[in-house]
Amino acid sequence: MAKDLLFEIGTEELPARFIDPALKALKDLAKAEFERLSLSFGGIKTLGTPRRLTLYVAELSDKQPDRTEEIMGPPKQAAFDQEGNPTKAALGFAQKQGVSVEELKIKQTPKGEYVYVQKKVPGEETIKLLPKVLEKLVTELPFPKTMRWGAYRLRFARPIRWFLALYGKQIVPFEIAGLKASNVTYGHRFMAPNPIEIEDFVGYVRKLREAFVIVEPEERLARTKDEITDAALDVSAKVLEDVELLHENANLIEFPYATLGSFDEKFLALPRPVLITAMREHQRYFAVVNEKGELLPHFIAVNNTRPEDPSLLKAGHERVLRARLEDASFYFERDKKIPLEERVKELAHVGYHAELGSLYDKTKRMEALSAWLAREFAPDKVELALRAAHLAKADLVTELVQEFSSLQGIMGKEYALLSGEPEEVAQAIYEHYLPTTSGGELPQSILGAIVALADKMDTLCAFFGIGEKPTGATDPFGLRRAAYGIIEIILDKELHLSLSAFINEALKLLEEKLKLPREEIHQEVKQFIGKRFEGSLAARGFREDIIKAVMATGFDDLVDALNRASALKKVYESKDFPELAVAFKRVMNMVKKLDSRLPFQEKFLVEEAEQKLYESYLAVKEETMPLIEAGKYEEALRGFIKLKEPIDFFFDKVFVMVEDEALKNNRLGLLQRIAELFLSVADLSHLREEAG
Repeated sequence: MAKDLLFEIGTEELPARFIDPALKALKDLAKAEFERLSLSFGGIKTLGTPRRLTLYVAELSDKQPDRTEEIMGPPKQAAFDQEGNPTKAALGFAQKQGVSVEELKIKQTPKGEYVYVQKKVPGEETIKLLPKVLEKLVTELPFPKTMRWGAYRLRFARPIRWFLALYGKQIVPFEIAGLKASNVTYGHRFMAPNPIEIEDFVGYVRKLREAFVIVEPEERLARTKDEITDAALDVSAKVLEDVELLHENANLIEFPYATLGSFDEKFLALPRPVLITAMREHQRYFAVVNEKGELLPHFIAVNNTRPEDPSLLKAGHERVLRARLEDASFYFERDKKIPLEERVKELAHVGYHAELGSLYDKTKRMEALSAWLAREFAPDKVELALRAAHLAKADLVTELVQEFSSLQGIMGKEYALLSGEPEEVAQAIYEHYLPTTSGGELPQSILGAIVALADKMDTLCAFFGIGEKPTGATDPFGLRRAAYGIIEIILDKELHLSLSAFINEALKLLEEKLKLPREEIHQEVKQFIGKRFEGSLAARGFREDIIKAVMATGFDDLVDALNRASALKKVYESKDFPELAVAFKRVMNMVKKLDSRLPFQEKFLVEEAEQKLYESYLAVKEETMPLIEAGKYEEALRGFIKLKEPIDFFFDKVFVMVEDEALKNNRLGLLQRIAELFLSVADLSHLREEAG
């Protein structure tokens, strides 16, 4: 009979950013384990707070299904003599498997005929399997950082303090790191710290709520949002929307309680980003705005306890924030006294990487790359691009940005405007860091896009050039993010930019720093971008086979590759095109292994079918090549459909691999030219035969 599994890992407070990925991983790991063990279940759910990660599996089967196994024995010729009598090998195998010789069977395998026996293996009881399953969940749960505690070898994000493990009403006999599983959990650390006995999942959620722990992440998020919304209403205002901060706060607490605080109006003179960042970056406070969206001298803090005297809590928050705002105001006033241009020379004393020089060295490379890009895509803005790249990193040595790192670029823009720089240059300084996250804001100006591309390509080539490539989940220099940014900016701005030329230009500037052969680095960087581009196409809804078909014919121009993918996706849905793809596979199968381009002469066409194919090829080529050159790939692909019948007729009537070498090569040469025409758009041999 199926029963529910409830498993809770109780810990010291986990970092907020660890919780959501850990809950997803816990769910995925559990699902994979139960499927591997052939244990059926009704559903899987994970819940969590900073002090617990919880797995709930509904209707988990009480045992594995019985199964039949085939156990292979010796070869038939070794198991039986010429008269068919069993040998010692057969008798020994039968005895070992606990069956009679008569139960042995013969099976044909790629290595010949072998003796085997079929055995019915009873399924194991779930309660006996669970200890190892739970141990695997604990030991294999991934975290960005782990630690050890006490004398135990187990590594986890934070020390584990208890396990709750119930299968139905039964405690799972599970122990690790000196902790035995029980039916006990614990409520809020301060408001309800006593042990709580649990019988089932419904009771678990209810009793924890009564003990000031909202274990359902969605419920806790909604309650946190309600708390801060209600707090803002006390001053007839609303909370400045900040989804990321809301999620972070919900994962920092087990039971939310919002406090509305105030600060001196004089701090409203600070730039808006400075004020908001001072509240959110270290204190995780929410800003408060009026109906016009203007900042008010108030903030909201989310607390994990409901105090006896709220005024003391409010005063504490206000005291801490005032110190932060005083610091921010002091740094801002000091920074304003030094023009941004004078900051650039300070970058020479800031290390970028031990093997790549200083931030000033990077700045000079960014200038050269930005100018190179501007000459191609904004020839009237070359000087502005140089200026923006020159100042792009200067705010990193300002005191305010050193205190609040998330203000990089934002304060660069502010200080550039205060220094009298053109608006375009100031905006490009801010935009060159974009996008900061997957799917995040992209540069709006062409100048911002140019400096952003220069910065990101220099980063990629520099770290690949010294052998610092991402490995597994490790990417300390943000190279995946840089590649993603390059792709999305190019596509967003529809820049017909040669990746190869761009990479080459970046590598030239790094010549003295490279530790690997330049061609090797070039290839690795381009392939790295290519893999991210495949992901970008998948995120845009393209099927895997269409992505492969387009990538197989090149992605040096990302905009062109996207256009080809879009055209192929549209045309492949038409009635005749899938059949053409099948015909093209026949063409590719004939020519893909050829080492060189074979000669072709019309005079060697002797069969009617090959003559008709050649005539059709010439007509389609004449029609489609201008379309391909103009980037009208959808029309070109529709034109290719006209070759379907001539190709089919050719393969039905003509034998290509004849003994006459000249005739054979001429036919292959014709097929090569047809393949070349198709490959100017995509390699259709990668497409699945069914549409949709």
